[in-house]
Amino acid sequence: MILLRKPISSTKSPEYSRVGVGMGYRILDHTADIGFEVHGATLADLFSQAAFALVDLLTDRAALTGETERIIRIEGADLEDLWINYLREILYQFNGESFLLKDIPEIKFSELSLEASLRGAPYNPCRHTIKTEIKAVTYHRAEVKQTPDGWQGVFIVDV
Repeated sequence: MILLRKPISSTKSPEYSRVGVGMGYRILDHTADIGFEVHGATLADLFSQAAFALVDLLTDRAALTGETERIIRIEGADLEDLWINYLREILYQFNGESFLLKDIPEIKFSELSLEASLRGAPYNPCRHTIKTEIKAVTYHRAEVKQTPDGWQGVFIVDV
């Protein structure tokens, strides 16, 4: 996957890595923080891509195994709140539970909540290199919207 560090330009079409039609993400420049613009063909794809972006910043997700599975349940006051709460839970899975996400086989949405099945591995400092310390996922510029090509979301992390 290609990670781009280019400023957003309103005159050019956005460049981002593609996993499939209407899916992928790119890193956005932001003072003292790192921002992501995420794309997904469906809402579930969008949330999966966002989690992958977060974990890819943290470590080499391609080197992880999917030996452990867990379920998370998240609620939000609105879609943006659900988005940030979900991403904060993904980060907590590493910081609080020493769990590194490899894949998300399923995400189910209902109203303003979701249930996601996560696959990954317990963090092992002998096997896993942490590339970037992520302190928090913030509400700054948080956005989730439907587009003609699917879904788009933005989130910023404090590093």
